[in-house]
Amino acid sequence: MDIARQLKQGINTGSIVFGQRQTYSHCAKGLAKMVLVAANCPEEYVNKIRTSHPQVPIHQVKLVNRQLGDACGMAFPISSLCILDPGQSDLLQLENNL
Repeated sequence: MDIARQLKQGINTGSIVFGQRQTYSHCAKGLAKMVLVAANCPEEYVNKIRTSHPQVPIHQVKLVNRQLGDACGMAFPISSLCILDPGQSDLLQLENNL
């Protein structure tokens, strides 16, 4: 699966929020369908989401935060993002790998 293409498709046709605070907030509200984290996302943040919201699948991509930001078409690094609605993308087919 081409992550960059699927992310752009999801951003254009669905609902995705960026950043650790937004991601955690949407997980707490029960709105998160999946969380994607960068390869260099802080381990303590990943553990925090995993323990507080075990029902939310977490997929760690092979991209570091700068690459993940570029893949999303953003001019800033992104260490985590939350998929609320995948739109026409296949992002929810990614396996929980953490």
